[in-house]
Amino acid sequence: MSTSDAAAKVISGQAWDEFCDALKAAGALVQERSTCDLDRIEGYRFLCRLLRGGLYSGFETGSGRFPVITTMPDQVKIGSDNPDAQYMSGSVDGRLHYRITGNRGTIHYLSFSAFTGNYGAGQDRLGRAGFIHGHDLILDGDGNYEIHVGPTRRGDVWLETAPEPTIIAVRQFYLDRVRETPATVSIECLDHDELPPPLSADKVAKVLASAVASVSGTATTFSGWVDDLGTHARNQLTLNVKPKRGAWGDPNQIFRHGAYDLAENEGLLIEFTPPECFYWNFQVDNRWMESLDYRHLPVTINKHTAHYEPDGSVRIVVAHTNPGFGNWMYTDGHRFGAIGLRWNQPTTDIEPKVTLITLNTSP
Repeated sequence: MSTSDAAAKVISGQAWDEFCDALKAAGALVQERSTCDLDRIEGYRFLCRLLRGGLYSGFETGSGRFPVITTMPDQVKIGSDNPDAQYMSGSVDGRLHYRITGNRGTIHYLSFSAFTGNYGAGQDRLGRAGFIHGHDLILDGDGNYEIHVGPTRRGDVWLETAPEPTIIAVRQFYLDRVRETPATVSIECLDHDELPPPLSADKVAKVLASAVASVSGTATTFSGWVDDLGTHARNQLTLNVKPKRGAWGDPNQIFRHGAYDLAENEGLLIEFTPPECFYWNFQVDNRWMESLDYRHLPVTINKHTAHYEPDGSVRIVVAHTNPGFGNWMYTDGHRFGAIGLRWNQPTTDIEPKVTLITLNTSP
């Protein structure tokens, strides 16, 4: 479709009608893949969250020449999102050059990635072009940093991009949200000195189409991943199952995924001694691979917040009720969903022991 055709569809209202029709079609997935009423209820919220994130990203994070890196909208959750994370992103043109500046802050983990594709485009277009660890930053006396971004090297710290539309993703992980300060992140394009143009009909057409494609693609990808985990890693944690359509991961992490399927009197006992690593966390997700409500419920722990046994090991119990021992991870009414265990920069991988237990007897 040419740009003039796209503009005509926006001005006539046809693009909006097609957007609404496509969004309605995406909702069929909720009925197809839900296993209970709670799945359906949360499934429609999931689609709303994805739509909110897609429209925000498309309209409010700028463009290739006028980018903005912003924090992901609150409670938009994708692909076993880390409850300890502050996720940020912005869109750039991989052919152009940019400068990212900010202050490192005190947050425990920081990384910058340049990704191509989106979850509406399919696996063949998902990829990582460049990556920078927070340790690679050069800081001045006040903790300020500078990163050059683009297809060719510039400056002392360079984030490489591919020659196509690119997402700059910033991951920040807290150990302690109360005491740590996140990094600040700003970006500017170095290849022009223009003012941003008025909003165009072509931009509206592109954002509407991209947002609804992302809703459908993201929901399909991650509900399908949970289905695969239910088949191959039910009441287990494994390294072997990956999403069929690909995903944007962090190369510093080993991430074990699994699914829980628990009756009312059952629990999943997970035991391990953490490897030497920069950070680790465990979390409970729903069937849409969204983290559960970590703001109010005991559904995640990390290296700092976990209760350790006298020998340095960790015992986690995923269950509907508090078992009275170990680190209780609440299922919040879900019989079935996903679980995840991250090691960040580990010296080695550790395979946890996972045991299905009956909670009316001592394990």
